[in-house]
Amino acid sequence: KVMSIEELGAIGEFVASFGVIATLVYLAIQMTQNTRAVKLNTARIVTEELQQMFSLLASDESLAKVFLDAGRASELNDIARVRYYTFTSNILRVVENAYLQYRENAIGEEHWEGITNMAIDYSKMEAFDVYWNNRKHWMSQEFQAFMEVKIIPVEAKSGVSVPGSYGPAFAQ
Repeated sequence: KVMSIEELGAIGEFVASFGVIATLVYLAIQMTQNTRAVKLNTARIVTEELQQMFSLLASDESLAKVFLDAGRASELNDIARVRYYTFTSNILRVVENAYLQYRENAIGEEHWEGITNMAIDYSKMEAFDVYWNNRKHWMSQEFQAFMEVKIIPVEAKSGVSVPGSYGPAFAQ
């Protein structure tokens, strides 16, 4: 029996529908892989930015002294205040960027938890409150609210040394 044009058309539509389904499955897999790659890349970039900041701190003895002084005292001399404010502004810009990326689901939960814990510890430095009151307006309103609800009021974890206050083993 010879098939009619309509029957051939129906078979063609049936085969084409499998092609469409296969294409959609392929695209879904590609999107999932792309989303994962974007998250990993975003986390890598944020980590590199933080590493650069803390490498600067570790390699510059005078900046390290400012950092220690800021951990122990709320008032800093003019030069130390400029250096601490600059360093802290840079750190908070990285944290703010990470917050915005996390909010957009571009940073995973585990990476975000580490950044949050770092921000909590950093906010416990003696000089931080003075900095925050003087410079928080440099940050977005949303990030300010996040800091004032989820970071600043949270106690540092038990047994964690606040940056700049590392105990007698690190005394000068």
